[in-house]
Amino acid sequence: MQISRPAIVPRYTFSEIYGPDLIFNPRPSFAHNKWIPDCPVKLDLLTGSQFAVLGSMPVICNRSVTTKKATELYERAGLQLRFSVHEYSTEADYRNIFSRLEQEQKKMVVQHIHPEEEMSSENYWIDPRLVQYLNNKANLEELVPSGHAPKRKSTTAADLHDQLETFPFPCVVKAATNEANAAGFDVFICKNQEDIDRAANFFASCEGIVIEEYLEIEHNYCVQFACTADDRLIYLGSTVQNITEDGKYKGNWVDKESEPDDEVIKVGRRIMEEGCKRGYKGIAGFDIAVTADGRKMAFDLNYRVNGSTAALLLRESIEEQLGKKVIKFVSWKSKGGIEPLYDEVKRGIEDGYFIPLSIYNGSESPYKDADTLLQGLVLGDTREEADQKEYIFQRAGLS
Repeated sequence: MQISRPAIVPRYTFSEIYGPDLIFNPRPSFAHNKWIPDCPVKLDLLTGSQFAVLGSMPVICNRSVTTKKATELYERAGLQLRFSVHEYSTEADYRNIFSRLEQEQKKMVVQHIHPEEEMSSENYWIDPRLVQYLNNKANLEELVPSGHAPKRKSTTAADLHDQLETFPFPCVVKAATNEANAAGFDVFICKNQEDIDRAANFFASCEGIVIEEYLEIEHNYCVQFACTADDRLIYLGSTVQNITEDGKYKGNWVDKESEPDDEVIKVGRRIMEEGCKRGYKGIAGFDIAVTADGRKMAFDLNYRVNGSTAALLLRESIEEQLGKKVIKFVSWKSKGGIEPLYDEVKRGIEDGYFIPLSIYNGSESPYKDADTLLQGLVLGDTREEADQKEYIFQRAGLS
C-alpha cells in the first residue's frame, strides 16, 4: 500500500515566473560540448531536475526520466506533476521537437544555447546572443559592481605562460566563450607549473581565456533571483556550494547557514539588475564568495536555472510539511541499476529524509549499458544528520 505523503509545493513555480505559452528546455545540445561534461546520460538526467517546481510549464524531457518507476517515486514523495511533456529518446527525436515547435510558433526557455544548425533563433524566448554575452566569463566585470570582481586578465591559451609572469600566483584559468558551459568544467585551478602546462593544453581550442585571482574562500554562495514575465525582481534565496579542490561542482546545502549577509545579497541583486537592463528575464544564480579578508567577490555568473534552484523553491514546504531544516542537494549513480535504487529511495521517502528530483532509469535508456542516475534532496535537522542519511544510500550502492 502506498503511503500518502504531504504535498511538497514550491514557493514559486516556473509557470508563475516565466508566464504562459513557454516551454522549458533544460538539455544542452547533443553536439559535442567542450565545456560541459560530455555524457549523454548525465545530460538527459538534467531534463527531469526541475519537475518538482515547473507548475504547469511544459518541459522537454528524456523518456528515461519519466518511466513508471520514476514517476511512482516522484508522486510518492508528494511532488505535484501538473505539466505536459515533449518527450524524446534519441537525438533525432530531440531535433524534431524543435522543428515542430518552430512550426507551431512556440518559444522555449533554453538553459544552454545550441548551435544554429540545431536550433533556430526563432525557438528562443530571449535573444540567444544576449544569453551568450551574459554567461561569457570575459564579460563578468561589466556586470558586477565595482570592487566585487576578482582581479582578472583576458588573454589566450597560447599567451598563458607569458601573462602569468606578471599575474599573482596561484590563479584560476577559465574559458571565455559563448559556448555552453557548466559545473566548473571550464575552470582550471593552477597552483604549480604542471597545472599551468595542463591548463594551456586544455584551453588550446578555446577562443579566449580569463586568468583570475585565486580567492581564499571562507563561504561560497549561489545567490539566486528571478525576473518575472511582468518585470518583478524576486530574491529566491541562497545556497552554499559543495565544490571539489579542483573547482568542480558537487551539490549544495540549503539551510539557515546558507543565507548570506545583506551585502552579498545586494551584490547579487545589482548583478541581476544589470542583466535585466539588457533584456534578461527568468531565473539566474551568481557564485559569490566571502573571502578570508572579508571581501564579497562574484566569480561566476549563471543567467539560467541553477542546480539548487528546485531545492530553494521547495525549502519552505519541506520545513512546513516534513519539519526538516536542512537540505542537501545530491547527485548519485546506482551501481545496481533501478531495483535497489527504487527500494532505497522509497524507504527514504517514507521515513521523511529524501525527495527525488530526477531519476534516469538506465535499463530503459537508448544507450547501451547506461547507468541509472539520480538527483535529489537529502533532509535532516542538521548537516551532520543529512550526511548520515546520505551514507545510508552510499551503503546501498549509490555513489
